[in-house]
Amino acid sequence: MIANGKKIVLVATALGFGTKDHLPILGLGYIASVLEKNGYNVKILDSTIHGYDNEAVIKHIINESPDAIGLSCISGNRFDAIKIINGIRAVNEKVFIFGGGRHFHHTWFNSLEKIKSLDAIVRGEGEITTLEMLNSYFSGGRFDNISGVAYRKDGVPVANGERPPIENLDELPWPAWHLYEMDKYRANLEGFEGVRSIGVISSRGCPSSCTFCANNSFWPRLRRRSPKDFVDEVEFLKNKYGFSGFDFWDDTITIVKNHILDICSEIINRKLNIIWYCRARVNTLDEEILTAMKEAGCRVIGFGIESGSEKVLSTIKKNISLEQVKKTFWLCAKMGFITKGFFIYGLPSETKDDLIKTRILMEELKSYGSKFRSETLMLAGLAPILYPGTEMTLQAQKDGSLPSDFDWSKEVYFERNKKFGLNPYLPIYENKELPLEEIIKINKKFNRGVATILAKLYYYYRVWGILHFLNIVYKKLKVAFKNILFTFVGQQRN
Repeated sequence: MIANGKKIVLVATALGFGTKDHLPILGLGYIASVLEKNGYNVKILDSTIHGYDNEAVIKHIINESPDAIGLSCISGNRFDAIKIINGIRAVNEKVFIFGGGRHFHHTWFNSLEKIKSLDAIVRGEGEITTLEMLNSYFSGGRFDNISGVAYRKDGVPVANGERPPIENLDELPWPAWHLYEMDKYRANLEGFEGVRSIGVISSRGCPSSCTFCANNSFWPRLRRRSPKDFVDEVEFLKNKYGFSGFDFWDDTITIVKNHILDICSEIINRKLNIIWYCRARVNTLDEEILTAMKEAGCRVIGFGIESGSEKVLSTIKKNISLEQVKKTFWLCAKMGFITKGFFIYGLPSETKDDLIKTRILMEELKSYGSKFRSETLMLAGLAPILYPGTEMTLQAQKDGSLPSDFDWSKEVYFERNKKFGLNPYLPIYENKELPLEEIIKINKKFNRGVATILAKLYYYYRVWGILHFLNIVYKKLKVAFKNILFTFVGQQRN
C-alpha cells in the first residue's frame, strides 16, 4: 500500500475575527475519512476550538512529526495560514505542505507564486484529489496527470484541469468524526440557548448566481446525498455524541422539493426528536414543505434577501422577487418558525432611496412575527465583502474599486474597515453613491423605533436566557441614565 501508515496532519486555521459558536470543519473530516480508508494515519487540528495562536499551531504540528501537512483557510484568516506555512517550513525544510478550501482554490496562482513554502494546492472538492496527490508524492511520482492539483512546474505555478464533481455523494464515507475532539464542540443551535448542535450537510453545490457569493464558482452544480444516508448520519451523531440540535449546512436544502420532503419523512418515521436550523430561498418553499419541516423538527430558517429594491436584486442576480419574500416570511411567521432575513447594505447600484426601501421591507417583515407571536429577525452586513472568484470582485477590479493587481497573499490591514467594525483583512465594496457614513446615518433613524428596540430585547431573552437578558437590560439602562444625567448637569451649568 502506498500510504504505508504515513502521517498526515490536516489543519483548520483559527477563524479569529467575528467567530461565534464554532462547529467542526466538514471538508477536513471528509478528506480525513478518505485518507484513513486508504491506509493513512490522519490527525485533525482545529485551531479555533483549542484557542491556539499561530505559534501554538506550529508547535503542535511539528510535535506530530507528520509526513505531509494540509491547511484549510478562508480569505478572512489567510494571513494566519501563510504564517503557519512559513513557520513550519522554517523548522522542517522537507515536509510536504499543501493548501485547500475556497480561498486557495480561487487564488492558486497568486498563492503558489508568493508563498514559496507551499508545495501544492488542492482545488475544488478535495477528497479524491488529495488521495491521488499524496499517493503520487509518496511513490515518487509527478502531479501532471492528477486533476484538481495546482503546483510548480520548473518554478512556475501551473494548474491541471479541474476534477469533475463527485456524482454519487453516498460513495463518500462520512466525515471522520472520531478525529475531532467532539466534547469540545458546545455550540448552541441558532436561536436556542442550551441546545447543543452540530453541522451536517445533505448536498453540495449551488446553482444560483449571486454576484457577491463564492459558493457558485467553487461548486456550481447541485448534487444530493440520499435522504437515508444523510439521516443515518444525523441519527449516528445523536446516539453517539448526544447532539439534539443540528445545523443543516446546505446552501439551499429546499431547492429540490422531493429531497427535503424525503429527509423530513426519514426523521419523522424514525422519531428522532431533534430540532434543526437550515438555509432556504424564498422561491423554494410552500406550505406542504414547511408543514413537513416543522413536524420533522425544523425551528429556524435563514433566508438571504439582501435588498428591498427590485433594481438591486436584479443587479446582484438574486433571482427572487419582493412578492416572494413577503409571501414566504408571512407563511413562516404564521406557522411559528423563527425566521431570519439576511441583508447587505451598499450593494452595487444601490442608492439612498434603495436603502430606505430595504429598511422599510425589514420593518414590514418584522411585523409579521409580532402579528403571529413568532420571531422574525433581520440581520444586515454594513458593506459587501469582496472574496476572490466572485463576479462582484471582478467587477470591482474593472471599475477601480479594488486594484486590478490586488495581491491576496500580501498582508494588508484596512483601517477604514476596523473603524466600522468590519474585518480589516478583507477588501469591501464601498458604493460611491452610498458611503458607510451615510448607511449608518440612515440606519440610526430606523433603529430608534420602539418596535425595533422591543424586538431586539425579546431576541436577547429568547436566545440567551433570562439572566443574560436582565444583564443586557441593566447595562443599557445604566448607559441611558448616565447620558440623561450628563445632559441634565450640563444644562444646569449653562
